[in-house]
Amino acid sequence: MAEMTKRDPRKSPSYPQRVHIREREQWQEVLATWEARIAEARRQRAESGAGSDLLLARMEGARDQIADAVRRLPMEVGHMYEDDKLRVGEAVAALERLFAQWGAVR
Repeated sequence: MAEMTKRDPRKSPSYPQRVHIREREQWQEVLATWEARIAEARRQRAESGAGSDLLLARMEGARDQIADAVRRLPMEVGHMYEDDKLRVGEAVAALERLFAQWGAVR
């Protein structure tokens, strides 16, 4: 006969356990890094007038996507976590392309 494991009566077996909570700081650092880079680009734009307002707007849009996913990621489970993690990766890749364009414009 198979040995039965004791279940914690305070935890619902149908509700998945959140296993990514400890990653919150890591994701916050990703967001903070991009916010700082965008703030520097905006400062450069204000000081020199060089650079594109459209590129800055696109950077901020990608940053908003990261911020939204970073807010949810530590609490997500399963495919929802993977979807948000993919969104962060895509937004970071978009920001890298935008900063390459920014460098070419300045």
